[in-house]
Amino acid sequence: MPQDVLCVYATRQIDSNLLMSGTVFHGLSLCDFPADALFCGPKHEAAFFKATYGHRFRRVYILPLGTSLLAKLCARTASLRLLYSFYIHFFKDGFWRPYSLRALRRLLTGGRYTTILSFIPPVFSGRLGCDVHKLMKRTAPRPPRLIQFWTDPLSIGACDRLEDIPWRRFLHKLWEHRLLAQADKAVFCYPLLCEMEQKLHPQFAHKMTWSDVGYIEHKLDAFQPHNPQVTIGLFGAYQRNVRNIEPLLAALRHFPDARFILRGDSDVVIDPAAYPNLDVLPGRRPVDEVEQLEAQCDILLCLGAHCGMTIPAGKVFYYASYHKPILYISDGVHGAYCRRYLEAFGRYLTCDNTEASICDGLQRALDALKTYQHHIPERMRLDAIARKLIETP
Repeated sequence: MPQDVLCVYATRQIDSNLLMSGTVFHGLSLCDFPADALFCGPKHEAAFFKATYGHRFRRVYILPLGTSLLAKLCARTASLRLLYSFYIHFFKDGFWRPYSLRALRRLLTGGRYTTILSFIPPVFSGRLGCDVHKLMKRTAPRPPRLIQFWTDPLSIGACDRLEDIPWRRFLHKLWEHRLLAQADKAVFCYPLLCEMEQKLHPQFAHKMTWSDVGYIEHKLDAFQPHNPQVTIGLFGAYQRNVRNIEPLLAALRHFPDARFILRGDSDVVIDPAAYPNLDVLPGRRPVDEVEQLEAQCDILLCLGAHCGMTIPAGKVFYYASYHKPILYISDGVHGAYCRRYLEAFGRYLTCDNTEASICDGLQRALDALKTYQHHIPERMRLDAIARKLIETP
């Protein structure tokens, strides 16, 4: 049966959730059913969305968000910006729509779709998907299905168990409940996340399933580095309360002939003199600079979080298209679960976040580099993932 899909995405900032959702946009464009997009966000983010993903859709509708006087006032200092961000994302958006329902109705007048594909988080993106669904049910001769694609949870982030959810997140749990109640199907991007959500919201467990995340194409995918010294890179934030960098630093001394590159935000102070084979620069670096460094590495590392369900970061799947070995360093209570999940792809090498295990993983990556042959697993095919999202019950 032909499928007409409307992808609904709302955000105030470009982040890894959009990166992972972009794999679905690409997959839809490879399938034989047409898709449009509705994007809600500030002017700069809307322009980015159209420039980056617009070619994946027949049409892109923009529902703009303005900047309030309070936001402008809070933008003057870092502490106020942080406070305003918390207020917006963790309180206001759950109760008040930042967009106009009247403008939404005008924008989608005459639209007919068999499926509304809503991307969550943030919470107001899910609310927008529900509003579009209600509008279509009132005007369409045949009501569309509402499918939600969750790249992160609202309530159980950074929690090892359901019992660890702080009491102050009762609003997040309520918002999850309300969003899931309106969905025909909810798809989570990681099996453990799906299992946890089914336990948290058992009345909606029958609606829930999970999907693999596809690879992300990159303009430097096929770049072949020619380094006289094997170069190994780790890119991304590594604050102490999220990721433990110490075992990796301890492992560097066992590989004096390799060059390591480390970039990312952190509160860990690293003395370069103590690690002669480490090239480290603290702080956030421009995206283009990081991508160039990634392409020039012979081996790429991903460091998992030591708290929560350790959902593999979006970059794990982003890296799959690079022509080089990828070593995932797992940590936390659910680290073994994550290792089994990634090893099943046949694309990743994995180890635990201990000095001995990292040394073993790095040696396996160096050995794999000698005879490395690139392949992307069948289960990461973008069209197959998109088709499964849309066509299965």
